[in-house]
Amino acid sequence: MSARGAGLAVTAWACALLLLACVPTAAAFTSPVVLAPLAGAVLVPFGLVALARRLRVPAWATGTAVVALVLVVAASVARVGAVPLPDGTDDAWRSTGAAAALAPVADAVARLLTAPRPAAPLLALPLVVLAALVALGVALALGRRAPARVAPLVGASVLYAAALLLTAGAADRGVVAVALVAVAAAGWVLLGGDAVAREREAPRLGHATRGPRTRWRAGGVAGLVVVALVAAVGVASAGAVTGRAFEPREHVAPPRVPAPAVHPLAELSRWQTDADATVLRVAGTHPGYLTWVTLPDFDGTGWSADLDLRAVGTVVEPSLAPGRARSAVDVEVELAALAGPSGSPGPWLPSAGDVVATTAPRALVDADTGVLAVPPTPDGRLPAGLTYRVRGEVDAPDAARAAGAGVPGGAEVERYLRLDRVPPDLRRYAQDVVAGAHSRLDQATLLADTVRADRELAVDAVSGSSYARLREFLFADRADGGQVGTSEQFAGAFAVLARAVGLPSRVVLGFAVPGGAAQDDAAPRDVRGADVRAWAEVYLAGTGWVRFDPSPDAATATGVAPDARQQDAGTPVEDDVPVDAPQDAPAPDPDADVPPRDAAGGAALGVVALALVVVLGAAGAGTAAALAALRVVRRRRLRAAGAVGAWQHAAEALALRDGPPPGAATSPRLAERMAALTGVDASGLARRAEAAAFGPGAATDDAAAWQQAREVERLLRRGARPARRLTWWLAPPPRAPRSRVSSGTGRPAR
Repeated sequence: MSARGAGLAVTAWACALLLLACVPTAAAFTSPVVLAPLAGAVLVPFGLVALARRLRVPAWATGTAVVALVLVVAASVARVGAVPLPDGTDDAWRSTGAAAALAPVADAVARLLTAPRPAAPLLALPLVVLAALVALGVALALGRRAPARVAPLVGASVLYAAALLLTAGAADRGVVAVALVAVAAAGWVLLGGDAVAREREAPRLGHATRGPRTRWRAGGVAGLVVVALVAAVGVASAGAVTGRAFEPREHVAPPRVPAPAVHPLAELSRWQTDADATVLRVAGTHPGYLTWVTLPDFDGTGWSADLDLRAVGTVVEPSLAPGRARSAVDVEVELAALAGPSGSPGPWLPSAGDVVATTAPRALVDADTGVLAVPPTPDGRLPAGLTYRVRGEVDAPDAARAAGAGVPGGAEVERYLRLDRVPPDLRRYAQDVVAGAHSRLDQATLLADTVRADRELAVDAVSGSSYARLREFLFADRADGGQVGTSEQFAGAFAVLARAVGLPSRVVLGFAVPGGAAQDDAAPRDVRGADVRAWAEVYLAGTGWVRFDPSPDAATATGVAPDARQQDAGTPVEDDVPVDAPQDAPAPDPDADVPPRDAAGGAALGVVALALVVVLGAAGAGTAAALAALRVVRRRRLRAAGAVGAWQHAAEALALRDGPPPGAATSPRLAERMAALTGVDASGLARRAEAAAFGPGAATDDAAAWQQAREVERLLRRGARPARRLTWWLAPPPRAPRSRVSSGTGRPAR
């Protein structure tokens, strides 16, 4: 490792770039305090590498030691309060050697990518490790001459990209990106020594020598132009890309918390029998009902829920897209008889729709059903007196859209259509009921009306939702136990019949809030045992889950307007609509020549690629023209300098052919090298230049000097590599300073 390393200015520039790239990371966490450990992770490796250079420690030893230090510290921090991840994370690799020690670091990555967003600052350990390793790589690269300016750009890009990925692109709206481009361009061009240089005018007889001047070099200007053009192309390309942002969390399975198999559907009869008991109190904004547990799975013997409980706020998309129209829920719930020693067993909390946030401690939620749960007390029940707030969204079906909506296709909907070994009479019964339906909504409404008609709701009826119980409820005489049931049988029969005709459905156990929907209701409403009931929901593409309550005493039979059926009479049923298909777009013209989605996406990418090629081509042509013009201007300046300029011209040609000469090279040595490559004795040219620069009143033949310089340059160009010959007139002037003009003593001619 070089003891000298990079200069202080370049090191400070690299640190500033990395620190600036870390700024968007704060958007992924609940507090900007996370920037403090990130700043430390960037600065400490630079300090350690600088110390190692001063002590002349080899680069490989420094890198190994710092990497080991970072991993040891990270593993120690990760083990503090770490809880083993569930869902089968006891992989074989964890029991092998050092991997077992690093397992907490790997778990920290999984926790960060599956945590609610924004995440707690304590989960930032993976980003701190990443920042430390990136800073170490940049600090080590600064000790090498070639990649000294490239490494900070790469490191900053890695950290900035990590912040964008962690927030699905929401970490920065362009401010930090613009600042990064500005700092990168300024440092890359100015600090590398290629953009500006201080030059002294060669002494000429009869002319007063001026002081050193700062000049822009052609290479530096070209580099600045290229950086600006690439940044502009990046902005244009980003603006051309549309659609949903990439979400890396969707590709990482969050840790799954096992859910108890017991669900409270069996508690329905108990609470309806105890009709006057206050089970909970509700205030705030709500749709007029709360869900307790949603049951999407039916196996022929009853309804159940295979729930996938995750921490509230975890980025997990539901299998079926929510409806286009949604309403906000912000409700405060106080548990009364529902909780405590005499309450219902299980961890299920009343909620509404898709839960976004809650004040319930250690709450878990299932993304597909919206079921909310908390760790129960040791006796398996909810904590007595628990009061919490829930914020979320619930589908608010629009009558016009629901009336024309179809049923989505795909594997996501199969769970809500499954009917194993369904009795033929149930299927025929459902098909006969919907024979005259004009739409999917019409089918669901006809089924609900048929199940409700001429049947009696009784809280003491036989419970159960098996095929046998539902057939008895629908087909048996009243004297034989038929035509009478609880809301469980009404909802269960409707859901099974809906599946029999291809309508995705599920059963919901919940609470009807007295007084209906409320907006910012400050006065708590008592929900009693009589308000505990079951209903069903049907999924329609673009509309979401539509609530149907087929019980005879239902205050609201359906979640859409009563006249929705009449609004769409005669509209044909359209199924197999993609779950995420836009419902607001006009119907496509079958005769129109519309390219497929992949072709449209390819066309957009083609436009971006073409724009990139055009911009880069224009940048290349403009840069080439600018360099050529600068070479012409420079040659005129050298021509005006006479023999001194001719020697400088020949020396620059030699530098283009062989590279910059060593600092101690004198003009005789350069003339010898020119003669070896071209066969032209250039020593006379060197003597003419010395005489013009230092000889008092010496006369020189400038025309002869320039003729010899052009001959030397022509022969040097002919012997250069093909690639160099192609770029000979476009290459910026190499470092062939006027100090090459010397009397052979090694003293610069300045």
